[in-house]
Amino acid sequence: MNTTSSIVLYDSKCGFCTKIANFLKKKDKKKSINWIENDSNKGIEIILSLKLEEHIDSIIYTDEKNYLIKSDAIVEILKILRCKIRFLIQLFPSKLNDFIYDKIAQNRYLFHKCTVR
Repeated sequence: MNTTSSIVLYDSKCGFCTKIANFLKKKDKKKSINWIENDSNKGIEIILSLKLEEHIDSIIYTDEKNYLIKSDAIVEILKILRCKIRFLIQLFPSKLNDFIYDKIAQNRYLFHKCTVR
C-alpha cells in the first residue's frame, strides 16, 4: 500500500464497478491512489468516519478529510490520472453528470454481470 492520501472506494461486489476500477488502476502508473473495496475493513472505517453511509452505492474519492462522490469523484480521479476525457465531462453541469451516473449505477447489472462473493 502506498502512502498517498488519495483514496477511491468502490463496490467490489459489482462486476461492472470492479472492471472500471481495475481499468483505472492500470492507468495509475504512479500508484497515486489507494483503491479500496468499500466493504473491506478499511473501506468501512473510512465510510463510517466520514459519515458516508448514505453514499455507499456511489464511487467515493477521499483524502480522508474531504470527499467527492459520483461524477465529481470520477473527474477528480481522472484529473489525478491525467486522463483528458475529464475535460469533456467537465463541459456539462455536475447535476447532468450525476443524473447520467445515477442511471448507469441503477442499471449497472445490465452492463456487466454483478456477482456477490
